[in-house]
Amino acid sequence: MVLTSYQDSLSRAMDVVANNVANINTTGFKRHDIKFESLVNRPTPAERIVFGVDRGTYRDTSPGPLYNTGNPLDIAIQGPGYFQIETRNGVRYTRGGSFQLNAAGEIVTGNGEKLLGDGDQPITVPDDAQDLTIGADGIITVKSGTGISVTQVGKLKTVTFADDQDLQNAGNGLYATTQRPLPDTKSVYVQGVLEQSNVQAVNEITKMIEIMRTYQQVIRMLDNEHQRQSTAIDRLAKTTA
Repeated sequence: MVLTSYQDSLSRAMDVVANNVANINTTGFKRHDIKFESLVNRPTPAERIVFGVDRGTYRDTSPGPLYNTGNPLDIAIQGPGYFQIETRNGVRYTRGGSFQLNAAGEIVTGNGEKLLGDGDQPITVPDDAQDLTIGADGIITVKSGTGISVTQVGKLKTVTFADDQDLQNAGNGLYATTQRPLPDTKSVYVQGVLEQSNVQAVNEITKMIEIMRTYQQVIRMLDNEHQRQSTAIDRLAKTTA
């Protein structure tokens, strides 16, 4: 029973590591790890059974490396904040900062979902805008008309949460939560840059190999235990015959 519990735990750990590897190139992705806890059960005073209990995954919120794209609508967050995205299912949150303009001049994700700026409103860029600039403070300015005057068209807004681990994956690099978002007073923004995944390929592949080897060892131990029990039953049958 102990070995089968451990086997299940290893299978779960492999799924988590495989998901990390699959998202190595996902902008803003945060690697996950699994937390196990030993649970001791005593059916009788003389019997002790240890189970490996899966207590769920946790997110490594450490920042990923920055990649310079030169795209003026690529934005990296340096700090704990999350962008707010307006979706059909309500506001969602992301660290991914790859944006573009839709036909109405609004800043949107690759899936067409609107980025919400200051005041929790979409940010619209005029048709004749030139030289869009995003400052470290999130203020977005453009040059328009003759290219001399500078106009502020919006300001980025990011939020934080009391418990980052409570954020639930909502697909496409988005998170959902029932928590009330808090003002983000620490983050700054870098234009023309994307935050890459914080997954380190070598570490994850090494962990995957270790899990596979341990899993194989458990399989062998289970086979040996089954063989031992089978042999004991055969001997007992011959003795009582």
